[in-house]
Amino acid sequence: MGTLLAFIVVFLILALVTQSAGYYRGRLSVADSEVGGSQSVAASAAVGVGAGLVILALLLVLYLGVTRWEWLGRLSPTNAPLPSPASIASPVINPGVAVSPGATPSASPSAKASP
Repeated sequence: MGTLLAFIVVFLILALVTQSAGYYRGRLSVADSEVGGSQSVAASAAVGVGAGLVILALLLVLYLGVTRWEWLGRLSPTNAPLPSPASIASPVINPGVAVSPGATPSASPSAKASP
């Protein structure tokens, strides 16, 4: 569920960025072109500030979702030492019991007669 929310937030960020870029692309023109600047500077600035604030809010939600709410699963700490592989220890031998070197366990189970 968290991964889906992370994808939705990233999609919203990209959609908002492309929409605001399209807005400004239509409003900005080359110096000698025939497009008139009927839009006021205040309205254009308000759209830019609003889009920026929404993008910052979505980035904050994405950051909190990944770090706090664990949308993408539990992240491993970066500075934790890696666990070393356990050494193979010899079997524990009771001090009172003698083990002969020829007594090895067989690979097949012993056959028992069933009644």
